[in-house]
Amino acid sequence: MATSEPEPVHFFDLYSDLPGPAKSWSPNTLGVRAVLNFKGIPYTQSWISYPDIKPLITGLGLPPNREGIPYTLPAIIHRSSVTSNPNGALMDSLPIVLHLDKTFPSPSVFPSGDASYALVLAVQKVCKLLRPVISKLVIPRVVEHLDDRGQKYFNETRSAWFGKPLAQVHPTDQASLDELWKLAETEAAVLIHMLKGRDGKKGLFFEGEKAGYADLLFASQLAFINRFNPELFKKFLQLGDGEFKTLYEACLPWLEGQGEDREWPVPSCSS
Repeated sequence: MATSEPEPVHFFDLYSDLPGPAKSWSPNTLGVRAVLNFKGIPYTQSWISYPDIKPLITGLGLPPNREGIPYTLPAIIHRSSVTSNPNGALMDSLPIVLHLDKTFPSPSVFPSGDASYALVLAVQKVCKLLRPVISKLVIPRVVEHLDDRGQKYFNETRSAWFGKPLAQVHPTDQASLDELWKLAETEAAVLIHMLKGRDGKKGLFFEGEKAGYADLLFASQLAFINRFNPELFKKFLQLGDGEFKTLYEACLPWLEGQGEDREWPVPSCSS
């Protein structure tokens, strides 16, 4: 008797016009993509323009986030495992990763259980401390690689966030650039020490020889920087004794894997 193929996860990513695997650029969606590839989970994918996120998410019957951005990507559909939503849909990076790790337990992206989860939260915290650098040196360049509707949406929303036109966010004077890089060096030093570990540590990942979500999370941040500011990316890779470079190169196959493209009809948004 023939066995039926397992239901693939359907993954929603943000559109860009970047070529090849670089088309996937958001650190939030890249982290989930990397988990799908790391675990070898079959998946299909759809590329969503920014103004279509809200109608997509509401059409899937998902409630808005209580904190932060109400409607966001990544999102997935997996009807055979997601029971909290009538469409089998789930939104937001960490809830998706936790669900995937429970549904597809091997290999785990939390190799040390709760200790790995705590490590993820620590890496997330440092990434948040790097936000001033990313916001000013990377975010303004994203708009150039979105579709026309996405460009308009991104320009309007990010200009409102910054309180100035997006085109004016990237500093032009050397003093401001130097100050941002000093901040980057200071915060990144914490991650370098974490990767170095104690004397005798084996393996290049945060937990040694076993990769986990903490590694994929930070590698996704580096990939995001590389997509839009390769000069800044190179400076990050040169920090320490090359720990970031080694980690990034090890995670690259998981960042670059692709699912099968599927068109997804997005409901029209009345608001």
